[in-house]
Amino acid sequence: MASACSQEQKLGKKPKMYQPIFEITPEIEQHFDSPLRVKAEATVEAIALSKSISTATSQQQVELAKASGWGTLTDIWVKANHQGNTWQHRCHEKLSQLLTQAEIQAAKSATATAYQTSFEVIRAMWDLLGDIGFTGGAIVEPACNTLAFMGCQPALMRERSQWVSIELDPIFAQIARLLYPEALIYAQGFETVSLSDNSFDLAIGNVPFGNYKLYDPRYAHLNLSIHNYFLAKCTDLVRENGLIAMITSCFTLDAANTSFRKYLASKLELVTAIRLPDIAFKRFANTEVVADILVFRKLTETELRATNQKNYQYPDWVKTAPSGQHTVNQQPIMINQWFVESA
Repeated sequence: MASACSQEQKLGKKPKMYQPIFEITPEIEQHFDSPLRVKAEATVEAIALSKSISTATSQQQVELAKASGWGTLTDIWVKANHQGNTWQHRCHEKLSQLLTQAEIQAAKSATATAYQTSFEVIRAMWDLLGDIGFTGGAIVEPACNTLAFMGCQPALMRERSQWVSIELDPIFAQIARLLYPEALIYAQGFETVSLSDNSFDLAIGNVPFGNYKLYDPRYAHLNLSIHNYFLAKCTDLVRENGLIAMITSCFTLDAANTSFRKYLASKLELVTAIRLPDIAFKRFANTEVVADILVFRKLTETELRATNQKNYQYPDWVKTAPSGQHTVNQQPIMINQWFVESA
């Protein structure tokens, strides 16, 4: 377990005055419109660079920020792509020289989930938080990849913020450190990091999606999928009136089983929910998936007491309703009541 004994001191860590603050530039954004080959080769080059330096110059940071995540490199592990001098073969050969066998196995396992989040979506989330009234504070990102949420944060808000981020993959955690040395970054799984409850003003990020589970004895009784586990732990990390802004699977709100939404509703107010189009991640991740941006506010002690009353009525977003005429196997497709009422 990571120690949190000096977490409060680290949260107050500020960049030195001579240290430039790295931001996502138009050049970097345009790179992610490149063909898959270009993005894959840039990712391999960024990995190589990260293993050869301990601090990065401004130009090196630009190259590091072009890393897309292991998901971009899915094709290089397919043996059929290694016939001849293909880009997949070249990337595979270079990574085979750079990585240990353990790192290679971890990379292969991460190809389904490790993608860069769209900068457009990230900026929209910051705009939304600004409209709500968030101006800065202690921020935690539980699955940061290369920490693009920090790189896209509005400048004034960023000056008023202190970041703690977690990234399971040590290679991409190192890239994040080189890009944002002012942040405290843990290179380990979110379930193994020990952070103080009620110590953050905001939890933000794009959580891993899937039906698999992580083991954390504190939350084991909830039997949560990985995306819901991240939400549950973030709920405890933020202080009262703190915010959670997460991209998560649509099944967080749409699942037929309401038990987890009841759990959330007993601790959080749903401020807003935005269903993203299934092409929202195609530009960056080359995948089409339905996901939601959810923004919650943590209830105060007074509000929490009300949720414990016997006559407490759960809010409508705990429920689901038929989505209209659409069916699967003659059964109606259910969506969250929030979206039914917002239609």
